[in-house]
Amino acid sequence: MKMKGKMIWQLLLGVVIAVVQGCDKSAPQPSKTPVISTPTPTPDQYFTTNYNIVSLGFTTDFEPAKKLGMVENSSLNEISGIASGKGLPNTLWSEEDSGNENNLYLMKTTGEHLGTIRMTSITNRDWEDMSIAPGPVNSESYIYLAEIGDNKRVNADKYIFRFQEPTFVSTTFPFTIDLPVVDKITFSYPDGNKNAEAVMIDPATKDIYIVSKENQAVIYVARYPQDIAKSFVMTKLGVLPISDVTSADISVDGNEIVIKNYALILYWKKSGNESITQLLHKEPLRAPYQIEEKGEAICWAADGSGYYTTSELPSQPIYFYKRKN
Repeated sequence: MKMKGKMIWQLLLGVVIAVVQGCDKSAPQPSKTPVISTPTPTPDQYFTTNYNIVSLGFTTDFEPAKKLGMVENSSLNEISGIASGKGLPNTLWSEEDSGNENNLYLMKTTGEHLGTIRMTSITNRDWEDMSIAPGPVNSESYIYLAEIGDNKRVNADKYIFRFQEPTFVSTTFPFTIDLPVVDKITFSYPDGNKNAEAVMIDPATKDIYIVSKENQAVIYVARYPQDIAKSFVMTKLGVLPISDVTSADISVDGNEIVIKNYALILYWKKSGNESITQLLHKEPLRAPYQIEEKGEAICWAADGSGYYTTSELPSQPIYFYKRKN
């Protein structure tokens, strides 16, 4: 009986020791596979890119430049932005930068002058680019006129003027129209005063993108709907290794981007349902470009058939780069 009691006591003692060791946090624990949480990228996640633009490959989607005609209007001495008209086929809107009239001009893609819009409620401090894209009324196309030039970097507030593109019903050419009312989108940059010459609008989202003109291009965005009641600060998206950007545009279907400087055109094309921000993360290709002296303007054709460029010097050619397919 005494031996049996001793054995029972030893067994109970062993159980107690095992329980204590199991509760001891310092005792070795079974290894576990660590769980790594990968955050989902946000639409405004900051990015940087690093590639040599000179060594980029070339797209084969477009033909070399074809000269369609010469800019006829002698008032157009410094075209800094163009946009392909949707209200009238085979036309281009154009604007000039600082020191010129507060006017927009419409011409055929072959250069013949068609008319003038006098912007009677705003002045041309330094208009630098323009675009045509959807706006507040979904069934209408809007002209976006970008007053974003600031060579001396002295103006904190920059402006995008937005208004519906004229439809030209029963219009006699050449026309002159006074436009007294526009939406005025006022904004500043989060990192100080900047000089910029390029604006582009995402037709899918109506977001406005600005590309700065400096040694490395900085991309900013104003998400739709943009406030027209008070000034706001744009979001800084990222940096591209291209200097002296003079113009940019997003295609009508939202799938392609062109950004140009005086020497070349960079070209991005979506491979799926990427956002514009995601697309700009990718390495672009170079697109055909007939180098123009002081060539500042580029835009996609309204029918998606290619893109146009021209120079800000007087009486310059209009070039078209036709899509091959």
